[in-house]
Amino acid sequence: MNPIFDKEAFKASAVQLNIADLEFIKRCLILVPHPDDESLACTGLISILKEQGAEFKIILTTDGSRSHPNSKKFPAEKLAQIREEELNKAIKLMGLDTSIITPYKGIDSGLPARGEDGFKILVARLAEDLAAFKPDLILVPYELDPHRDHRATWQMLMAALEKGTTQRPKIWEYPIWLYELAQQADLPKLNHNELKFVDVHQYNTLKQSCIAAHSSQTTRLIDDDPTGFILTAEMISNFTTGQEYFMERKKINPSTTLSEDYFETLYNNNEDPWNFEKSEYEKQKYERSLAAIPPGKYNQALEIGCSIGVFTAMLAPLCNHLIAMDISTTALEKARQRLGSAPHVEFQVGAIPNDFPEGDFDLIVMSEVGYYLSMKDLLLTRELLENSLNEGGILLLVHWTHFVVDYPLSGDDVHECFKQSSLIHLHGSRTADYRIDIFRKR
Repeated sequence: MNPIFDKEAFKASAVQLNIADLEFIKRCLILVPHPDDESLACTGLISILKEQGAEFKIILTTDGSRSHPNSKKFPAEKLAQIREEELNKAIKLMGLDTSIITPYKGIDSGLPARGEDGFKILVARLAEDLAAFKPDLILVPYELDPHRDHRATWQMLMAALEKGTTQRPKIWEYPIWLYELAQQADLPKLNHNELKFVDVHQYNTLKQSCIAAHSSQTTRLIDDDPTGFILTAEMISNFTTGQEYFMERKKINPSTTLSEDYFETLYNNNEDPWNFEKSEYEKQKYERSLAAIPPGKYNQALEIGCSIGVFTAMLAPLCNHLIAMDISTTALEKARQRLGSAPHVEFQVGAIPNDFPEGDFDLIVMSEVGYYLSMKDLLLTRELLENSLNEGGILLLVHWTHFVVDYPLSGDDVHECFKQSSLIHLHGSRTADYRIDIFRKR
């Protein structure tokens, strides 16, 4: 019994997921630090999704070889083989083919974390697997689950997602050692509805069989290392209540538009948080963005999200009058200082869609902004843009296409949304990191 973590209160706060809540899941990726984590955490959920026709991929991040480090009968290489066989047995019991398992063979109890040797290699491999599988749901150990391999696996996932351009999946974190080993700093600070549970009573017998399949961890099969690990009955009881628990934290599953405080904090910590002034990457992107705009002079123009005004200064010569707006007063003040000699540039503090400027525009620029919005707010913004553009007016969209854990949408989500608008898509281009699209009002 861990006096620091009140697991009964934790579980009592959970909201039940119904079958209808799971219908979006067509491909489920399960990240497993050790053989047996899959059986403990999600045997029931796997069974439900299997009955719904979902596809699965299980990535085993360690080799599981260090649970009995002092055993002579079962040295690390032999133990790793046994634990792989136990995982295969559990997966077969669930009615799945063992071909869904991809072993990464990281060192058990030594899986490299962020900044450690070998981490980037594993991240690159995981990024490739994510891109190939395209999961709708990812199950991963809780960020601060009290085992270094569990934490490193979570870090691998975040880094791999940001390395790729995958469409945003749901990310559900499962607790394992939180129940028994949590310290105060490990406890999750959950908002209402962030803890979910699935009723899996009908799979209790199956779950117990799957857990028991890992006999090297649940019995004294390895009898020559008295200090070796064993899953106690008390530990197992955390997972055999007929309910499986998952955290869907907004921190890594954002669905609401980012707030003013989010950006003010960024600019207060760093007056140029994206290195707009000195980055060669930003310079090239700005030049390509300008080149994409059809030539001519634009009478009335709007730049949404002008930040500290680096691109604003490049855009201003194309316009007779330019409204440059940003949600951050700190950023806007620096933009004003930069454009002090351009009286035809008007600065406005505001956030879209609520503070969308009045007026009709011949050119609207939205660069690196749309993915900060919820889909609901993006659709409202799209409607405002369509209505405020003059006939023949131009919209320039530019967005980073990699996954960013903080952002509700991806750059591709934003651009594809506008491709479904009433605007005419004139042309587009993309690099490995961002895309540019030009639209015109009919």
